[in-house]
Amino acid sequence: MESLLQRSTGIQQIPFFLLVVSCGISSGTLMVIAMLLHIAVCHCTNTPFWGPIVSSRIFHHSLIFIAIFFGCSFLTIPFNDGNISPLFKYMERSIPLLLVAIIAQLNEMTFRTAWYGILISLFFILLSVAQHPAWDGHRLLGPFSSPNTLAGLIAVMIPVVMFGIIKYRKKYFYQVLLATFLALISIIIMICTGSRNAYGVFGISFFILLWFVYRYHDLISLRVMGIIAVLSVIVVASIAPLILTQRLDRNLQQDGRVYLMQSGLRLAMEHPIVGIGVGNWGKIYKERFEKDNPNHEKNIQSPHNIYLHVFNETGIIGLSGFLLLIIYQMKVLYSSISQSYRINKKAFPYTVGFGLSIVSVYLFGLLDYDFFSRHMMQLHWLMWGLCLCATYKKKES
Repeated sequence: MESLLQRSTGIQQIPFFLLVVSCGISSGTLMVIAMLLHIAVCHCTNTPFWGPIVSSRIFHHSLIFIAIFFGCSFLTIPFNDGNISPLFKYMERSIPLLLVAIIAQLNEMTFRTAWYGILISLFFILLSVAQHPAWDGHRLLGPFSSPNTLAGLIAVMIPVVMFGIIKYRKKYFYQVLLATFLALISIIIMICTGSRNAYGVFGISFFILLWFVYRYHDLISLRVMGIIAVLSVIVVASIAPLILTQRLDRNLQQDGRVYLMQSGLRLAMEHPIVGIGVGNWGKIYKERFEKDNPNHEKNIQSPHNIYLHVFNETGIIGLSGFLLLIIYQMKVLYSSISQSYRINKKAFPYTVGFGLSIVSVYLFGLLDYDFFSRHMMQLHWLMWGLCLCATYKKKES
């Protein structure tokens, strides 16, 4: 009987695993398969269709703040000639959050399944880069539209990978060994993208995680993380000095980002209340600012800052909704982690791993706008759903 229960629990994790992978590789088809398989599994095993967090207060509050975010943006449309279709696209890309709430069953295997899904997704991304090793000058971009896109995805996924390595190193040695190798390769690939923004985001998340490991009193993991840091520096110095020299010694003024932000600030001052309209930034930039860009960049669609982008297109009204959502998310993460430490001073809560990905998305958005891409938004909402699951699980236990 116990064996049958374990097998049934494992089968129920398959749709959840496919959902995580579908977000990690941005596959809508796989997401649909995950949902259909969940329906079939529920029917065959006579288990509830809805996950436990669907009826939870924390999930309902999260939906309210998401509705405020989108509602504030919709509110500006009649006053600034904005395009409503991008907002519907953004809403569609939040579907992973709803699917996590429906599919995740929150037993002992759930979070390990999520870790496996992120590992497989990262492996798929690295495999895609190996199959299409495209370079833009000295910067690796692989099959993606830009090196920053590839670097951003790695910077967002790597905290979960590293968290799992520490969390599971005692129980699942061989999986952790493979995950460590995958993490090292990912860091090298990220360095080869030449994305200074990703370097900074990864550095911040790495040292935050290091602090939590110190609180966890895991001296072996501390040593391993120190070795990874040293090996990364050695590898960088050995195989990628030209990339680092070109990127780190380059003045921001030369790549036009300072000019883009200056242009964004001008638009913010001219249209502070409702903005210039959703989807209109690229058009107005082309008409007014493109010719004076010091780096002669063409067809830019954002000031390379997600906060300034939202401010430009939807004004103070839209930015307020966005900031309220972020503040709410940070409050939930802080409360959940604090509660874990009140219960156990040597805790290492799952909200640390998934929460670091959320923080990485918002940090990366300070100098890039990949937050609005399909892949990054799906990952963001997946990670937030996992944070809600971990928070709910902690409160229930």
